[in-house]
Amino acid sequence: METILALILSVALEVGIPPYFAQAIAYAEHWNGSVENTVINPKADTNVNEDKSIDLGVMQLNSRYINDFVFLFWDKPWEFKWESPYDNIYIGCKQIEWLMKRCTTYWSVAVAYNCGIDRVLKGNPPHRSTVYADRVIRIWNELSGGRARTLVLSSYEEWNYSVWVADIIYGLELKSRN
Repeated sequence: METILALILSVALEVGIPPYFAQAIAYAEHWNGSVENTVINPKADTNVNEDKSIDLGVMQLNSRYINDFVFLFWDKPWEFKWESPYDNIYIGCKQIEWLMKRCTTYWSVAVAYNCGIDRVLKGNPPHRSTVYADRVIRIWNELSGGRARTLVLSSYEEWNYSVWVADIIYGLELKSRN
């Protein structure tokens, strides 16, 4: 599992999103009561949704929309395979990046990841998606040692990812993120 978490971290940095937030999404998608009890399964394909679509892989990409995600986000020279941990994580992280540009808070990004951007923009997400988003924010805070960045996305360009890299690679204490 450490390999999958490291891969999520690496791909999130490659895409330019907060790595612990991406890991929190993956944990929430495979949730089993706590971070310690949750196993992120790269081959997971058993969650059948109300519309009969299936959630696939590390980031639990919805089979109903996976071709749309590949069309919008896949820019690699090889063919996309949902079973490939890298491919799956990359598409999931690109989707998070896309949602970050359209949502005002990380909580709403998590809601939209779970139920779709339309329901968030219309202001009527299902209760299960708000519970999911609450879980994502709690996990993110736990993974980041209580140092999760502000929940408001004021400006996407303001992010300084070198701080995240230093924190992750060197285990440094974070200084002020002002």
